[in-house]
Formats: sequence, structure tokens, C-alpha cells
Amino acid sequence: MAAASRRRVAALGIALGLLWTAGAAAGGAQDSSLRGRVTDAGGEPLDGVTVAAVAAGAAAPRTATPARTTTDPAGEYELALAPGAWTVTFAQDGFATEQREDVDVAAGESVELDVTLALSAFAEQVDVVGITPLPGAGVDPDRVPAVVARIDGADLAERGAASFADALHERLGAVTLEGSTTNLFQPTLRFRGFTASPLLGLPQGIAVYQNGVRVNEPFGDTVQFDLLPQFAIEQAQLSAGADPAYGLNAMGGALALQLKDGFTHTGFRGEFSGGAFGRTQAVAEYGANNGAWAFYAGASHFAEDGWRDESPSRVTQAFADVAYQGRSVDAGISLTYADTDLTGNAAAPIELLDVDRSGIFTFPDVTENRLAFVQGRASIAATDVWSVQVTGYYRDLDRATLNGDEAEFDLCDDDLLPPGAPMNTLCAGDDDDDDDFGDDDDHDHDDDDHDHDDDDHDHDDDGDDDHGDDDDDHGDDDDHDHGDDDDDDHDHGDDDDHNGDDDDHGDDDDDEAAAPLVDPRTGEFITAEAGGDGAYNRTRTLARGYGGTVQATARIPVGERENVLVIGAFADGADVDFTSSSEVGRLTPERGVAGSGLYAGIYGLGGDDLFNTDLATGSHNLGLFLHETFPVTDRFDVIASGRFNSVGIDIDDHLGSSLDGRHSFSRFNPSAGAVFRASDTVSVFARYSESNRAPTAAELSCADPDEPCRVPNAFISDPPLEQAVARSVEAGLRGRWTAGGGSRHVSWSAAAFRTRIADDILFIASPELIGTGYFQNAGDTSRLGAEVELNGRIARFGWYASYGLVEATFESPLELPGSDEVNDAATEDGSILVEPGDRLPGIPRHSFKAGIRQGITRAWDVALETIAASSRVFVGDEGNDQAELDGYGIVNFRTAYRFDAGVELFARIENLFDARYATAGVLAELEVHLREVPDARDPRFIGPGPPRSAFAGVRVRF
Repeated sequence: MAAASRRRVAALGIALGLLWTAGAAAGGAQDSSLRGRVTDAGGEPLDGVTVAAVAAGAAAPRTATPARTTTDPAGEYELALAPGAWTVTFAQDGFATEQREDVDVAAGESVELDVTLALSAFAEQVDVVGITPLPGAGVDPDRVPAVVARIDGADLAERGAASFADALHERLGAVTLEGSTTNLFQPTLRFRGFTASPLLGLPQGIAVYQNGVRVNEPFGDTVQFDLLPQFAIEQAQLSAGADPAYGLNAMGGALALQLKDGFTHTGFRGEFSGGAFGRTQAVAEYGANNGAWAFYAGASHFAEDGWRDESPSRVTQAFADVAYQGRSVDAGISLTYADTDLTGNAAAPIELLDVDRSGIFTFPDVTENRLAFVQGRASIAATDVWSVQVTGYYRDLDRATLNGDEAEFDLCDDDLLPPGAPMNTLCAGDDDDDDDFGDDDDHDHDDDDHDHDDDDHDHDDDGDDDHGDDDDDHGDDDDHDHGDDDDDDHDHGDDDDHNGDDDDHGDDDDDEAAAPLVDPRTGEFITAEAGGDGAYNRTRTLARGYGGTVQATARIPVGERENVLVIGAFADGADVDFTSSSEVGRLTPERGVAGSGLYAGIYGLGGDDLFNTDLATGSHNLGLFLHETFPVTDRFDVIASGRFNSVGIDIDDHLGSSLDGRHSFSRFNPSAGAVFRASDTVSVFARYSESNRAPTAAELSCADPDEPCRVPNAFISDPPLEQAVARSVEAGLRGRWTAGGGSRHVSWSAAAFRTRIADDILFIASPELIGTGYFQNAGDTSRLGAEVELNGRIARFGWYASYGLVEATFESPLELPGSDEVNDAATEDGSILVEPGDRLPGIPRHSFKAGIRQGITRAWDVALETIAASSRVFVGDEGNDQAELDGYGIVNFRTAYRFDAGVELFARIENLFDARYATAGVLAELEVHLREVPDARDPRFIGPGPPRSAFAGVRVRF
């Protein structure tokens, strides 16, 4: 661990040194400047317009590169320029480009230049969207045979949402959030029913990229939203469908983030806000360039007490970038740093929340992340046709989790005591049915109990979302199960480790016989004085990722269009060290845990047991990809792409051999589509595509029904699982209408889709040993749906509406373990029957977003927005036999007032009408006494949404 810390410090120091040196060079700007304001045809300021100036006349050097900046929310810009004549260009997506020649700038003077941009015709738009993860391979959006949603950094900043995931959720109808942990930075995000979540065990189905580097974590492909520097996002692009160009896990889509640099963002911007729940948030960023070199750096800090009890969180992020642009080279190096301390209290009994909306079940549930992430990039124009893009990275993440959970260690029977053991020695196992310690980790208290909650589908990493899929399972610890979590860790133990261990200790898996507990560090027997009804589950994960991608892009004129060909190769690797332990303790009346200082271990096993894990994993991903956009005519394009993926996973157990394993997978995924531009304003598209998700280490090592794992807690040499494969079809149309010289316009799109997942991977509980189970390819699942997007503006009045329909269902009959204690549809032998067509838990059928924005004056505007979602199935009710978690609708309000001096005041009210709602639900056995509700028996656990809250702040820019 010391070596890992030294590596992180060294990487941080080297990167900061490079950034400081280049920043000093970039800061040597001239005293002369060009400034002004850019507006549209209606007189409204345009934010994010690119302003580029190139020296004009014979004195201009042949290798000159533009000095660049972008306009701020007031439409204002300023460029530091050397004295002389300049050609200045103003450009923004969707607007006609304006160019002013021979703009004279005198020494020591500031020249004013105001510009009005007209809205361009649909066919004349020159903006591009990415077709592969690396920047540099873009095409016009009307040539992409799928839905592509984009949100720029200015919109993110204007919204004032504390979390990037919240911002996506507020705006896009096909995006829903599940607040399993009720922490802003630990949501489960779903797009078209597919998942991006920090919870390990969920079937992750969205690939996430930052400046061309995939940032899904090496363990479980989870997504840590707290590690994404929201303030530095230039643009977020969400591409729909199983697109093979975006690699592993792009089952339902890919999210690509492009971050800021000093060419497009110059000057200083600061923001400070505060409000409800003790929240404070501050952002500072600065950019500068001298034509060839640019420097950008920023940092943010978020802190709040949380609206639920015992729920403080702190998030610190920093990002810096040095960039160089020459005649044929565009290169840079960037550093991302994050230090976060998150509390993610999971779902709580519905009866508890009825009397105390801010109540929690057990605590603490804390995750600490430390990230250092260095990226290098280069784009080289080799010829007039070919360009080459390259990226490389090193990523170092240190994650520690601490979870206070219910446990159930009982006194050993006298005949089980070994020589020298005290009469009040505690045992694990016995026949504590599941509750034994931890298993209840899940708070479901038993999940192992087949409550379906956790256990069972909590680990399902299924490829799909299904089943409790943990995806939604919430059970995922979310459900309190804590057993899942690696990530959210809320469970800690959970698999956080991937060891599948679940760490739920006690799961007791081994129900066969009780085993006396000893502290593996000292060999001391653990007695009843230590407690036994509570435990601190701890994990530590050190993950080091590295790799690179190279691609070549050819742009060949064909008639009035371009043939765009991209070919590339990638190689990624990761080394992960994972350890876990459990400290025996007792539950307090408030359901916190008081530790004893004694760590659980099984007598006679020497630390290689259910409660202790120490393993190392190594993984490597290799592959090739190709993407072709060919113009058959000026109005008709055909698109084809493919990607070959090869994955290898090695697991080494440092405490024994039970976790050792070697696994490999490979697949080629194809895609084909077409786009027809019916007119200058309307285009029609269709596509077929495939993508795959390789099984994770936890799934691979616990796949034998004859040797069930402890939810799971041991990796053994099991039969290999098949990859989950998504096959997707999509069709739709889109267009734009304009009038009034651009002062009135409407953009729209509509699409229908179906994605079927073959060989989805589910966690199946063992009927022989309570608290045990195995992963299995358990048939197919499906996502069928449609989405509609409308947005427009008339003068100062803007509006949008976005609707998503997702019918997420099982497509194969299944018999899953259940318990009539929580689901009365369970059969006599303890099974829940799932039929084709039954809905997957946690995914609402309908979601809707709409908003209006009115400019009261040129300086003052107000906005009103609504978010609505229909009901969803509880995890644990995969057979769809019980009442569903109610749908909800909330309204948010925001306003801003801009002063001429670059100062803006803003305010935001969330859940304006104080709706009581929940976004996550799981069925679980309630076995812990609630002093607030002594007679509580309802098996429904829910993740509540926050109450009405208000925040206000100030932004400055100069």
C-alpha cells in the first residue's frame, strides 16, 4: 500500500509539474485584446460560441494556429491578441458561421466586436458527433443511424444540479435514476433500461468514456459518478443502442465525456452556492492560451450533512489540462484527481419512513475513494485524407468501505467447543438460517434467505438488468443488502470485493455446522462480551488501470459528401488487490454498530475463511475495431462497423487456493445501418447492432450448482459462463423547423427500439444450502421501447419535452428462490415462478421530462421543469405478483439574474411541492427491532426521494 501511495504521489507530482510549466507558457498572453458579445436573431445571448482569430495578411506565418475562446452565458467573449490585423470566425452548432476579416488590434487597446448569428438550415449544419470513443472521428449528426443525445457544459452549469447523473436524469426522458443509496453521487442510472451504477453486482450495460478512455472500473465494470469532474465537462454525448464501436458493456448505450481545455475556455470562472441539508459547493476554473499552447485547470468541492440521518458526504475534484495545437498536430496531457467520502444509507422499511422520512436502517455505510488519473492524447493530420488519433492513460484508484450491519452470531453448543474455548464463545453457522451475521447484511436480512433480495439477484450481474438484477436490485445493497456492494459498497463485503464474498459473513453459508469464532490476528476466541448482533464490514480495493488506443481516420470526398473510414486497435490492463474483514460488534438502539476491536475468523482455518479475503486479480482487454460511413448518394448513407474483443481474467488467492482462476473470452460484434435524408429538414434512420459483456470474476468463480458459493464467497474452478450478448434493432426519424430568421425553431426526434439479451447471467440461490447459490446463464431478457424528444424556442420563450417508454421483461421461464415471509406468491417449496413477459424489477415503464424557460428580461430568466416516472416492480417480486412501487412526479424551479460585470445570481428549488416519493424498492424480511415502530412487519424496503429543498449562489466570470 505504501508503494501504491508513492506511485500516486509521483504521478501527481510529475503531472502537476508539466501542467505548471505549460500553464506558465500559456499565460504569456498579450496586453491587446478583442472582446464583444454574440447574440442570435432574437437578441438573446449565445453561450458556447467558438471565437477563433488568425493573423491576417502577408505577415501571417504559414504555421499559424487560431487563438480561441468561447462565449459565456451572457454571450460575451474576450481574446488576448498581439497587435495587428486578424481574421475572426464565430461558430456554433446549428448557426451560420460568421467571419470578420482585417480586424485591426492596436497595441495596448481592447477592440469591441459584437456579432449576430443566424440559425443555419438543417442541411447546412457542420456540427459533429462522435462515432468512436476517441475524439477526432466525428460525422454530421444527420448521418448517424441511431439516437444521439448531447448536453454541453454550459447547460450543465446553468442547471445547477450537484450531480452529473442528476443533470442527465432531469433532461432526458429515456434516463431514469434509482436512489438505492439516496446519495447524489451514488445513483443507479438507467438508460433504456440498461444500467450504469457504482453498485457491484448489477449488470452494467453502459460504457462510459472520459476523453476517449473507458472509465468503467476494473471490478464489475461499475461507474463511479463521484470521480467524474462535472465542472470540467465540455460536452456529454449519450449514444443509444448496442453499438460495437464503443466496446465492452455498451449493451444499451455509451456515454462519452469530452473535457475542457484552454483553447475553448479562457479566463476565470468561479461559483459558490449553499442551501438545504447544510450543503455548500464551490467551483473555480481558469484557462488561457497563446495561440499554440493552452492551459486549463479547475477544482470543485461539495459538502453536506445529508437530508437523512447520519448521511454526511464530501466530494473534492480537480482537473488540469495542457494542450498544444500546430498545423498538423493537436496534443495534450491531462490529470484528474478526486478525493471523496460518501455516505450511502440504503433502502429502509416503509413503516419506518412513514413515521420518520429521514430515518435509516443500519449505519454507517461509508465509501472513500482516492483517484489519480493521467491521460495523454494526440491527433496528427498525416495527409489531406488520413489522420491518426492516439490516447494512453494510467489510472490509480484506492477505495475503502466501512459498513455497519446486522449480524447474528450465536453461542456455541457445548459439544462444539474446542479445548480451551470459553463457555460463552460465539459461533458462526449452526443453523442460523441466514440471519447469521450478516447475511443480513443485506438488511434484507436474510437474503440469503432467499428473500430474493439480495441475495439472489444481487449479484446477478446479469447482463441485463434483470432480475433484481441487481441491477436494480437494490438489493444490491442497495437494498440494504450490503452484501452487494462493492460498490456501493454498501455492503462491504459484498462483493465489493468481488470475491463475491459477500462478505456477508455469516451467511453462513455453511449451514452445515456451527464454527467457533477466533480473531485471526491473535488466535483469541471471541466471546459474547464482544456482542454478536452487529458487525463492521471493511474492504480495501487498490486498482491500477493502464492502456491505450490508436485509430486512423480517412475522410474521402464522394460527391458532395465524405466517406469516413475509421480503423483502430486498443489494449487495456488492470491489476487489483482486494482485502476484506469483519469486526464483531453490537447494534445500538439507533441501529448503529459499536465495535469490539475483535475480527471474525473461523477456528482452525487460519484466516482463509468466509470473513477474510486477500486476493489479487489481473485483467487484459485487447481488440480491433472498424467504422465506415459511406455516402451512396448525397441523401443516402450506409453505415457499417465491427469490433473484436478479447478478455482475460486471472485471480490469485493470497490466503489459500479457493479463489484461484484463469478465464478468457472473445467475440466479434457487427453493426449495419442506413440514413436517408427525405428533405433538407427531415431524415429517417435504421440500424442493427450487437455488443457483449464478459462475465466478471465473481460470476466466473461461482457457477457450479453442485458446489454453491456463499453468496458467493469463494472462487472455485467452476464451469465457464457464456458471455451475455445484446442484439439491438432501432429505427426513427428526426428533423428541424425554423422561421423568423431563426428566432423561432423546433427540433424533434422519435425512435423505436428493441434489444434482446441472450444468455443473461443471474445469481441463483441454492435450494440445498440456505444462504448459498451460484451464477448461471438463465435465459434471455428484452428491452422494447420508444422515445420522443421535442425542443424549441420562440423569442425569449424556450421549452422541451422528452418521453421514454421501456418494456423491460424476462423472455425465458425461470424458477427462482423465494420466501413466503416476504412474497406470498412463493410456492410450497420456496420458489417464485417467472414467466416470459414478466417485468424486470426497478425499471419504470414510462418516464417523462418537460420544462419551460422564460426570459423576463435580457438579464433575468426563470425555468420550471417536471420529472415523472411510472410504477416499478419491487426486487424480490420477479414474478410480478405483488403491488408495485408507486410512480411519482416532481417539479423543480430555477432562476438566474446576470449583471453586466460578469456576475450572476442564481437559485434552485427542488421538489417544489414537497412530494413524498421513492425511486427504489425491495422485498425483504424485517428481523431487526425498530424502536420507532415496534410492531413493524411490512417486508417492503424503499429508497426515499429527498424533500423540498432550496439552494442559491453566485457565479463570476472574467
